[in-house]
Amino acid sequence: MVRFGGAVMSHRATNWAVEQRGLKPATKIVLWQLADRHNPDHGCFPSQKQLAHDCEMSRSSVNTHLAILEERGLIRRIQARNDRTFQQENTRYLLAFEDGFEPVSCNAQSGGIPPKPCPETGHGNTGDPVSNSGPIPCPENRDSRVQNLDTNPVREPVREPVIERERAGAGNGEDAEDRSEPLAVSRETWKRRLKRAHGLWPTHTVDSSATAEKAWFALDPDERLEAADRQADYVAISRRLGRTKICAYAVYLSEKRWLKLPRKAATDPAAGRSAPPFGKLWGVVRFADLMRPAYGPAPHFTKTEERLIEAGSADRDVLTRQKRARDGWPAVTDMQERAVRHRKGVSVPAELVPLGELFGRVRVGSELWAAWQRLHEETGWPWFGPDGQLPDWVYMPAVADGPWPPDDLVRGALAVFETEWRAIMEREAAE
Repeated sequence: MVRFGGAVMSHRATNWAVEQRGLKPATKIVLWQLADRHNPDHGCFPSQKQLAHDCEMSRSSVNTHLAILEERGLIRRIQARNDRTFQQENTRYLLAFEDGFEPVSCNAQSGGIPPKPCPETGHGNTGDPVSNSGPIPCPENRDSRVQNLDTNPVREPVREPVIERERAGAGNGEDAEDRSEPLAVSRETWKRRLKRAHGLWPTHTVDSSATAEKAWFALDPDERLEAADRQADYVAISRRLGRTKICAYAVYLSEKRWLKLPRKAATDPAAGRSAPPFGKLWGVVRFADLMRPAYGPAPHFTKTEERLIEAGSADRDVLTRQKRARDGWPAVTDMQERAVRHRKGVSVPAELVPLGELFGRVRVGSELWAAWQRLHEETGWPWFGPDGQLPDWVYMPAVADGPWPPDDLVRGALAVFETEWRAIMEREAAE
């Protein structure tokens, strides 16, 4: 089990999902997203809407693939209702790797015959109806609760790299079972773990993958696990000390720099406080990283980009700002993508928690929101992306009351935050 970005995930579940064979790509994406949502302590309860969003397909398509997974004995769906309110609750998804799992066909209640849920509901027939609609609403039934498909549904993805991209952002730790027998892990699995860990390193866009892989396999299995575990601590402490450059990942591995870290960084319980996306403390972590200079070397242009610049089809300054915004603050880029795509938060260093009092919410699309966007563009910081992917409110440093222009208000709010943040960093460095 690993905590990453404020969410607890089971790498045992995701590894199990990736190892399944014989599934169509879209079906495997649904299985992987279920595994990604699995919590080792509480189970798997994603809503239909969230699962469809994560899989980038309509709810109808998601439920078709869920039926396939259930028929193959890889999952089992359990539907329930709230005993007090009688409202339908999120379906619980049992995964085949879980202890005590029984496929539907082996369920005593079903008499050995798997119930056939309608493709549009995705809910098995193990419970009573939870609304006035029939227990098996179907496409032909106009009272179906789910048949009204999402407006403008996204075409189902059929590219396997989607799985790899999501796994690369899932974290860099493994669960307890994986750690118990590190020598039993295949070389390909170790390569996938390296890809995940290296993808979270600040210099990964300019690092040599071959050099990093060579340094990775020069370590013994236990050292690889510890290196991946402690790399976030190493980067965080380096930034607190005011270092604007982080070494290449191969250097971190070959010199075993995690061994030089104080043990407090890994054991301090206050450092693991999580913050939901777009809230006060999430905003604190985001702006704290933006206060530091951009990481890495100057943006590099590809040959194609150089030709576009020479032809006048692209502006060098604009491309430079775009690349700097994307690669200069990799932690911010990563946390924003995870928040937008998966609604996952971040872990908050204990010393930054008091700064949450300086934040207030800003309505997306408002004049104040537009002023914050202009400030980001002026400074070269990464912005959130299309407003349509965001919630109604996002927390930013709170502005002062007064009849001043929005641009002046946000600059003043940012100055207050920066002053308080620098005071905390100076105290941390002194200690």
